[in-house]
Amino acid sequence: MATELTPVPIQAPAPAPSATGTKLALGAAVAAVLAAAAFLVVLHVDRYWGPIDPVSAMLSDYAWTPGWWMWAAAMLLTSAGSVVVALVLRRRGLLRGPLTVVAVVAWCAGLAAVALFTKDPQGNAVTWVGKVHLGATGISCVSLPLAGWLLGWAHRNSPQWRGYARWSRILALTAVPFFLPFLIPFAANVAFGQHLPTVATGLVERLMAVLELVELLVLAGWAWRAAE
Repeated sequence: MATELTPVPIQAPAPAPSATGTKLALGAAVAAVLAAAAFLVVLHVDRYWGPIDPVSAMLSDYAWTPGWWMWAAAMLLTSAGSVVVALVLRRRGLLRGPLTVVAVVAWCAGLAAVALFTKDPQGNAVTWVGKVHLGATGISCVSLPLAGWLLGWAHRNSPQWRGYARWSRILALTAVPFFLPFLIPFAANVAFGQHLPTVATGLVERLMAVLELVELLVLAGWAWRAAE
């Protein structure tokens, strides 16, 4: 029989609905990114779905294989997951500054455009669809490392976020050398009219894609921690 002197058990407060909903959304975002990674792995290991050379052929060449739908789904899933991560970081006050916001938006939009606008087949005439695809590819490759660097730099001195900020900057800087096999031949062609040979560009692009995937997962972890 309870009396006024009977101690009442203290229950831990339940997570706020907003925090719970945010974490559910982030979980779905991470699941989408991991599903995208699984699709890409299938394209690399199954010679029926992805019968191209991963060392020399570009990732966008999967759009012309039987597994084209996995390629498109991978890009769209990654874009959707990135949108959720970006929104959480924005609402928690971490994603700020016009350049950082533009870089994140460019990453999300660029991935969607890569999926929706197919590259021109090798040796075929250049079309406007192929030009859009090429531009979107360049934008998406550059924008996430830029956003990761800016986000990490903005919070480099924060005791709470210093670890995430450091890894975000490290991954962004690590991705920079992988741009050189594409930028140097392009610059030589523009400046001197010389077509320099490119070596293993497909492999370089795939390594850069892995780094950007890890960068995205670091940002997702950062958003998860901020939602607590």
